[in-house]
Amino acid sequence: MPKLNLITPPDKLFNDNVDILLIHPSEYVKKEAQETFKTITHDINVYLYELTETQDYDWLLSVAKSAKIVILDCDNCTPETKKLESYFIGKGNVFWLTKGEVSLYTLLSTKQIYNLDWLQGELNNYESTE
Repeated sequence: MPKLNLITPPDKLFNDNVDILLIHPSEYVKKEAQETFKTITHDINVYLYELTETQDYDWLLSVAKSAKIVILDCDNCTPETKKLESYFIGKGNVFWLTKGEVSLYTLLSTKQIYNLDWLQGELNNYESTE
């Protein structure tokens, strides 16, 4: 049975697993991710960045840079994290979602998502290339 490692700031794991970062995920995103993770056949590291008493932006930026997949829930970001949204969305490994109708972020990235239906296929791609 595959192993799922859940990691929060300030921790990091240095292994050969695929790293996924969830930034301020809603309950809906968490549930969809959990259902997807049940179907994966290899070990993965899930980094979770949520609102806590202290925010570790160095950790967040470091993990976002090294993760294979970053899922950014724009609607749940804190005011401080909102200031980093355009930076994240400009990165090739970041998939982002929002319920907002008009977003200039579509000029920066075509990786806007509306659900996590695509995630299983994306994770399976990494499994077959390792």
